[in-house]
Amino acid sequence: MATMPTAVAERTPTAIVAAVLGGGFMAATFDLFAALLIYHGTASGVAKAIARGWYGAAVKTMPPTVEVVGIASHYLILIVAAAIFVLASLRLPILRRLAWVSGPLFGIGIYLFMHYLVLPLSAVHAVNNPKGLALVEEVCGHMFLIGLPIALWAGALLGRD
Repeated sequence: MATMPTAVAERTPTAIVAAVLGGGFMAATFDLFAALLIYHGTASGVAKAIARGWYGAAVKTMPPTVEVVGIASHYLILIVAAAIFVLASLRLPILRRLAWVSGPLFGIGIYLFMHYLVLPLSAVHAVNNPKGLALVEEVCGHMFLIGLPIALWAGALLGRD
């Protein structure tokens, strides 16, 4: 009995860019909404908290345009993260094939990178060390709201083969 060929997604530059932007924008948006829900904050407060990485405590006295810097920074960071995953998955297709595993693991990697490298080097200069439920929320958020959407977008647009 002959088997039917399966469709293989084309890995054109357009598809690669779409996977990067789709995964990055989805992850950044999910993460922003999670921050709003978990910390009961406002969009302005979350944006200023992100911009604080550039400007430190001075964001409190800066004009509202600083919020644009915060949001743009957040989206740019996660688009770069998506690009790293997508490009790695072109060399290692198993990342796309096992997106339900590789995505959350990638999310843990993003959490560790941000928490232990980016934040200490930022103008914030400090890292809170969440414990208990707060730690679970932060790590699970990175696993399922950041890493997983990036991996699923890559698999959907570039194929799982």
